[in-house]
Amino acid sequence: MLRVAKFLSNLALILVIVWLGVLNTQPVTLVTVPQLFDLREIGIFSIPLFLIIISALFVGFLMGCMTEYIRAGKTRRFLKERNSNLKESNMKLKKTEKNLELEDDEILSLLKK
Repeated sequence: MLRVAKFLSNLALILVIVWLGVLNTQPVTLVTVPQLFDLREIGIFSIPLFLIIISALFVGFLMGCMTEYIRAGKTRRFLKERNSNLKESNMKLKKTEKNLELEDDEILSLLKK
């Protein structure tokens, strides 16, 4: 079922991209350098509009992924610290059980849960 959903979503995305490309084939002028600095017109390109749109979407997607990765880094660090603290606490609890030989103690059994 998941494969079918992935296939259909990919197919829809491809159809939208093809549709966008077919409807927007007219060339537009893309100026990448201000004309004051570009004396030989090296930074002026004439490319189809759909390539500009798809490129802008792709760059926006990458920027969003990087932003989310950076934002989630704080959460990953917090969870890593918490996991190491939990492992340390479990080791201390086992050490205490072993030293006191209280495997059937009610309080320690509650801590295990």
